[in-house]
Amino acid sequence: MPLLLVVATLVFQRTSTPPVLAVEITDRYLGGPIAGAEIVAGSTSVVSDAAGLATLEAANPPIRVEIRADGYEPVMAEVDPAGAERWPVAMRPARLAGAVVDERTKDPIAGVRVAAIGVDGTGPETTSAADGTYRLDGVPADARLVVEAGDYGVIEQTLAQQTRLDFSLKRSVVSGFVRDAEGSPVSGARVSGVDGSATTVTGPDGSYRLLGATASEVLVAASGYAETTTSVPASGHVDVALEAELIRAIYANLGVLGDPERLGRLIEIANTTEINAIVIDVKQDSIYYDTQVPFFRDIPGMVTPAYDPAELLALLDENDIYSIARMVVFKDPVVAEGRPDLAVRDEVTGGLWRDMNGSAWVNAFNQELWQANADFAAELAQLGFDEVQYDYIRFPSDGDLRTADFGNDYTEELRRAAITGAVAIGAEQTRANGAAFAIDLFPIIALFGNDQGIGQTLQDLTPLADYVCLMIYPSHYELGNIPTADGHPNDYPAETVTYTMEMAERLVPGTKQKMRPWLQDFTYPADGFRAYEAADVRAQIDATEAFGASGWLLWNAAGEFEVEALKPDG
Repeated sequence: MPLLLVVATLVFQRTSTPPVLAVEITDRYLGGPIAGAEIVAGSTSVVSDAAGLATLEAANPPIRVEIRADGYEPVMAEVDPAGAERWPVAMRPARLAGAVVDERTKDPIAGVRVAAIGVDGTGPETTSAADGTYRLDGVPADARLVVEAGDYGVIEQTLAQQTRLDFSLKRSVVSGFVRDAEGSPVSGARVSGVDGSATTVTGPDGSYRLLGATASEVLVAASGYAETTTSVPASGHVDVALEAELIRAIYANLGVLGDPERLGRLIEIANTTEINAIVIDVKQDSIYYDTQVPFFRDIPGMVTPAYDPAELLALLDENDIYSIARMVVFKDPVVAEGRPDLAVRDEVTGGLWRDMNGSAWVNAFNQELWQANADFAAELAQLGFDEVQYDYIRFPSDGDLRTADFGNDYTEELRRAAITGAVAIGAEQTRANGAAFAIDLFPIIALFGNDQGIGQTLQDLTPLADYVCLMIYPSHYELGNIPTADGHPNDYPAETVTYTMEMAERLVPGTKQKMRPWLQDFTYPADGFRAYEAADVRAQIDATEAFGASGWLLWNAAGEFEVEALKPDG
């Protein structure tokens, strides 16, 4: 127990009788008198009165005095009467009391650990009683108070001149189960506070425990299901039933987006057929609206506004159309030209390396590019896009790669690490700002399992994304890529889709609902390749849905689609 050593020189009236020691005892924090304090000197003991006063005969000065009062730090001193008529003693309160209740219900919270920790790391601790009250005795000076309340979280604060502290705590843990409409558990669903205070994922049985949640509502999202927001009751237990949602999208390029008539035609398709989403080009070579991301604004010619995203999104919302922002990541020639220090270099010419089409690429090993694109994705989410889609999230696949200088060892391990790193930060910032995150990948990686020289693997990237969009265009496959009896995969649209998706599921089991492939709605201009008609498009759609994917995207670079392949709305 700490001791306060006081050196006091007191002057007592010199008489023939023993000198009298007069003590005035007050509260150090409040300044008022302390009644009932016990003053002990040797075998003599007295108690302070209502005014905090007591007198004590000092038979053989100096005398050793000990003062104790309930709830105060004891005082011990050796006193030598030598000149003062009264000895003032200010005792420090060393008791802290209070109560802990639930902020919403006002019910007491029992079992809360409350500790007062001194600078030496020690101090008293207790737990709150059934009525929520607690009391700590022997609280050190300058203590740090720690309140550990389980589902209500942890509070730490420095104690000032306080003898009572009440706590009204808000439950910070939400738990429950996420199931589908049939009652089956949904594993891997993302549960978060609507304020972004905490995030977790459900386990195999659909259960979750969200620590640190402070919002009154939780947002639940899972691949293949519609997002749902649910209020948190006082109990903190929230069970959620998710409704399946298949996204069926068509693609709008810059030409479509800049032409109200053509855009209107796509909206009409969405309003009259099963289409419920449109993929919107936002960044390819340049950025098509007035972005505020500093990195891209500093690149000459990078920002070329062609539409107002707020107006576009309002139009899509008005027609109940899900919006997907497509952004090209590493095939970024304008950035490469403006920031050659970030570009892939040509070992022979010393200039920029270019692919077979003459396009310069930025270097995916450079983390400044990862962050810039993640910042752009976050902005897209903030603008209100439902989903952000990374395209060209890879190293180049064509051109003379023998002369390409990436400034790094060009190994599969390092390529995969770079693409995974860029996707991870993009996914994190996109979700943190309220949008789902998707990635476009080459389907060949599902067939062979390695990175095919571009840094992509399903094993690395599927866990990071909400949706994986394999670009399953049968015309782009080679003979032998799928096990057909004869002929090119272009002649087997349904079989190509089915085989590719099955291989993807084999590589990363249990992720079919993350799969939302790009399907071919165009004729590939190659000798011997037959034209693609509505029946071919429908065959791919049916194969995708039969597999159990969460939807599909139709690709036609010109924005012209086989409407006859689509089911009528409703």
